[in-house]
Amino acid sequence: MTAEILSGAWAAAWRDALNASEAYRAAAASWEGTVVAVVRADPGRGIESRAVFLDLWHGSCRDARLASDRDIEAARYVLTASPSAWAELLGGTLDPIAAVMSGRLELTKGSVMALLPHVAAARELLVTAWALGAPPPEWSAR
Repeated sequence: MTAEILSGAWAAAWRDALNASEAYRAAAASWEGTVVAVVRADPGRGIESRAVFLDLWHGSCRDARLASDRDIEAARYVLTASPSAWAELLGGTLDPIAAVMSGRLELTKGSVMALLPHVAAARELLVTAWALGAPPPEWSAR
């Protein structure tokens, strides 16, 4: 059974996948900080807002869980997108940097310039998430 995208169980599975990934460990060796991934609510599709907190430290993920308001305030980076943008990101059809540059994935906290040196690590974050399963069909654009 696959955990619901951006749920607590999904966050824990993402943490485990990151910690098992040699590619992520290599790409993120110089990256540290906290990241919150937020999906915006879409009541028309029955999708509630939710967020996942990641504590990343030099190629490992020390913690991953549902994000609290305090986590969002304290995070170094907060990435926010619609359900359809997350579906494309997690489905591998939307590049994270292209998504940030086009505004489909908003960096609502943090600096793009500070994130750019970690592009490979950001991509590996998503590669590990892709393996956790596709977003539900209601997340796709209509």
